[in-house]
Amino acid sequence: MNRKITLLVFIPALTLGLSACGSSDSGSSSTSPMSSMPMPSESSTTTSPAEPTASTTTDAGEAVISITDFAYKVPTSVAPGATITIKNGDAQAHTVTSKAGGFDVKVDPNGTATLTAPSKPGSYPFVCTFHANMTSTLVVK
Repeated sequence: MNRKITLLVFIPALTLGLSACGSSDSGSSSTSPMSSMPMPSESSTTTSPAEPTASTTTDAGEAVISITDFAYKVPTSVAPGATITIKNGDAQAHTVTSKAGGFDVKVDPNGTATLTAPSKPGSYPFVCTFHANMTSTLVVK
């Protein structure tokens, strides 16, 4: 048995509800109320989390790995044996764990930790052991 449902009862109510959204008593505003709401800023550059990005340093000039929105931002390269500060801007804990061994650092939510770069130059892929989709590479030279 085929049944046809008529939505005509809902359409006027939906139209009335939508027309009330953004209406203004003054009638002089040409912008939507949403346009005045602060929006989160977006980075103007996008990079793959698997590739090093521009060097990140602190005021003291030390290397920094930043973690934000479940992605790493790593220095282009670091010196052998350099001290690297890891800043986790997420509300979740993360790790910086070498896939070949050599370093494994846990960083608490919104926390900071340090890591000593390997003494041998090379590329060191790493991952977050809690979030396997988070990967990057530390370049030592």
